[in-house]
Amino acid sequence: METVPRSLAFAKRPLDGVRILDFSWVRAGPWATRWLGALGADVIKVEWPENERGRAGDIATPQHLEVGLNTNGHFSDTNANKRSLTVNVRSAKGMDIIRRLLAMSDIVIENFSSRVLSKWGLGYEQMCAIKPDIVYVSMSGYGHTGRNHQYTTFGPVAQAVSGLTHLSGLPGEQPAGWGWSYMNDTGGMYGAMCALTGLYHRNMTGKGQHIDQSQMISGVPLVGPALLDFSVNGRASKRPGFPPGNRAHWPGTPALDNYRGPMVAPHNAYRTAPSEFNDWCVIVCSDDDEWRRLVAVMGAPAFACQAKFDTVAGRLEHQDELDIGIEQWSRSLDKYALTQVCQAANVCALPVQSAADRVERDPQLRQREHYVAAPHAALGEYVLQNAPFEMSQTPAINHSAGPRIGEHTSEILRELLGFSDADIHAGYADGTLWPAKRVREVYMHEASARSAAGQVSDMIASREPITTDNATTKKTRSESAQSVNSAGEPGPLAGLRVVELGGAVVQFCGKLMADLGAEVIKVEPPHGDAARAIGPFYRDQPHHDRSLYFWYYNTSKRGITLDLDSPAGHDALREVIASADVLLECCAPGYMQSIGLDYETLAASQPRLIMCALTPFGQTGPWRDYRSSDLAHLAAGGQMASCGYDKSDVPGDMPIAPGGGNAWHMGGHYAYMAILAALVYRSVSGLGQYIDASIHEACALTTEAAVPAHIYRGDELLRQTGRHHASAPTSRTQFLAKDGKYVTALIANQLGPAYVKRLARLLDECEWPHDLHDPRYAQTDFVSAQSAHIIETVVGKFIATRGAEDVYHLGQAHGFTWGAVRAAEDLFDDPHLHDREFWKSVAHPELGETFTYPGEPAIYNGSPWRISARAPLLGEHNAQILCDELGLSVELSARASGLG
Repeated sequence: METVPRSLAFAKRPLDGVRILDFSWVRAGPWATRWLGALGADVIKVEWPENERGRAGDIATPQHLEVGLNTNGHFSDTNANKRSLTVNVRSAKGMDIIRRLLAMSDIVIENFSSRVLSKWGLGYEQMCAIKPDIVYVSMSGYGHTGRNHQYTTFGPVAQAVSGLTHLSGLPGEQPAGWGWSYMNDTGGMYGAMCALTGLYHRNMTGKGQHIDQSQMISGVPLVGPALLDFSVNGRASKRPGFPPGNRAHWPGTPALDNYRGPMVAPHNAYRTAPSEFNDWCVIVCSDDDEWRRLVAVMGAPAFACQAKFDTVAGRLEHQDELDIGIEQWSRSLDKYALTQVCQAANVCALPVQSAADRVERDPQLRQREHYVAAPHAALGEYVLQNAPFEMSQTPAINHSAGPRIGEHTSEILRELLGFSDADIHAGYADGTLWPAKRVREVYMHEASARSAAGQVSDMIASREPITTDNATTKKTRSESAQSVNSAGEPGPLAGLRVVELGGAVVQFCGKLMADLGAEVIKVEPPHGDAARAIGPFYRDQPHHDRSLYFWYYNTSKRGITLDLDSPAGHDALREVIASADVLLECCAPGYMQSIGLDYETLAASQPRLIMCALTPFGQTGPWRDYRSSDLAHLAAGGQMASCGYDKSDVPGDMPIAPGGGNAWHMGGHYAYMAILAALVYRSVSGLGQYIDASIHEACALTTEAAVPAHIYRGDELLRQTGRHHASAPTSRTQFLAKDGKYVTALIANQLGPAYVKRLARLLDECEWPHDLHDPRYAQTDFVSAQSAHIIETVVGKFIATRGAEDVYHLGQAHGFTWGAVRAAEDLFDDPHLHDREFWKSVAHPELGETFTYPGEPAIYNGSPWRISARAPLLGEHNAQILCDELGLSVELSARASGLG
């Protein structure tokens, strides 16, 4: 594990000169600012030791160290690349410091409940009075608007309420959930994405804005195909055979798509040698040819040579027998040996990797330097997780481990506000910079020289925005291609043209940009993108223009077809790219070079072009050419190692893949972040660059505390029903309600006398008998001793007497972080979503109908998000783009599009 190379340590980074005032805590907010720091922003983390929740506890504290504010390894990894400032915001002097720092900042980020900053006197209007162009990203659980804005959430509750938890599990069993706080990771990614989008818009227009993100609502767009299946077809996901475990379809049920991608078999996880807890490998055969290759790899066993397995339909019908036969073979091989022998035969197989596997055994992550050592003054030297993309001009690097609390207070105050030693001494003495009655850390007494990391400029603030128009190459655009909706203001990415080349891997990233105002041109082969063959379908009629899966992931785009097996197609694609700001592609490594459209060639005439290759494993490494699938990525990325059931609930230790499509979502989030960072850099430098983004590395980052738990403690984590993985069994958090639905109720980590007192009030209000008025519950030790009784007998039995939605709202009204485990169809009745005008009506004129689509995870108050059009029909805009805009003749256009 190498430390940061010297050549990178002093390289330009895309956010050099950007300053962020970071009030976030716990996980989602700090995860957002961690990556903004890696991209070069000066992130000032504002803390106070009396109410710090992210540093507290022993999560990933090395066993040889005492638990303290500076020894939490999970905190260090989550808060890398930042400076720590301790200041009492409840004091007049402390608030004066904050206001002065805000005046010289570009972005403010916080993930408190919805009214905290307003109570401090730092609502958006007050911020604008100090810094008119400030970009303010709020990341509360439910957002700042809507009737439930005051509700609280952690990742597992956001997952439950947004519909994500229901997607994962086995038919007939309770939900397996996710095994970690996916929405803490993903909520953090959306926070970074929102900040970068707002910053880019500010650079191009001079206008800041408030971006109101909701952690819970950020999860809803991740279940899009299931939502459309209900809104378009009226089909609920609460049905036999759903969720389908790791399978694309559950045998013995109607032949309906289960939102995992193509309906194929085999599509499962199989035991491997030596059959220990994490000895599993995923195998997916996408067609009959791949199945025949797998049969040959297995040595053509008798079971596999039966005619009933010759076709996809036969294998789907006989999956139980198929899986038994495959596992008899898979148990003879180590999961890495099985992966190698399958991939050598061009069969998709990847190991189910634990955190230890990813850090210690994964050759792809090792070669791409995914883990790089960084020293920490209290913890020692451990590795940090790197960004899942490489940027050719402005690398994203971890330049420091997480800061010790208040480590940079003196440095920041001297450097930015001109404080003297006497000012700083007075600030400590009167409790402005540290609690007066609390012993200061030794390093706080030491003189702080200005560090190299702190020597930042106001480069971006001082430069005039550079237009995105590429005057030498940009072609005239048709009026229908404009990003401005006549009914309102333009989106934050208005004026950008993006060419999207590829299918399922990149289409979500393209959608993110299109719905935020960019003009996205989707390039497909003449027969249509493979995503058009993925169900569910409109009225269950398979057709390339009726895939609800394709509909969802391709809103707001225009579409053309090009035959890239022909010179005419290559020439036309070159012309399309010449008009673009961004090229987003997912072709096999080396393909773009083979047709003369690699970045070096394109950049010679388009130095402003940003080209992002989002591929399964990136452009380099021993796995770069491996076959993959969404399920396979969730295996190798670590998601399946965290998700499953207690042995007492479902024997066998099988790892379960969380809901389908999320590997593509994870990769799309990080690719979007890299593209926007490159756009921000281009807005001040005029230069484009090449981005090599990896789905595998994005997934490997997205298991919250799993990797730090291994790095700092060597913990092996157990899969548990409906709750977090853990090194030892923990109290359950998922309870069956009266209506047969489940409730996620986080209790054990909050349990104490105050919690019991509030719980007693709730139960009294409901006239439900309990023993919580016993005076002994005022004692912490007694509450701890009675935790099982409180959780199982009191809360569990109470929830069983009421419907899940009733329990959810009742609990939240009393300040409890509880949430109903909803299916996708349940979300349409949520009044909070209606308050935020979340649901969007999208017209399909060719069908004469309008359908309801999910909307935005964040409200951009100064540059609205919107769906400007339904997904393009196959080749719908060929004439408009190829002939009208690029000037190709009808004959040449027909040859290029594959229609000639």
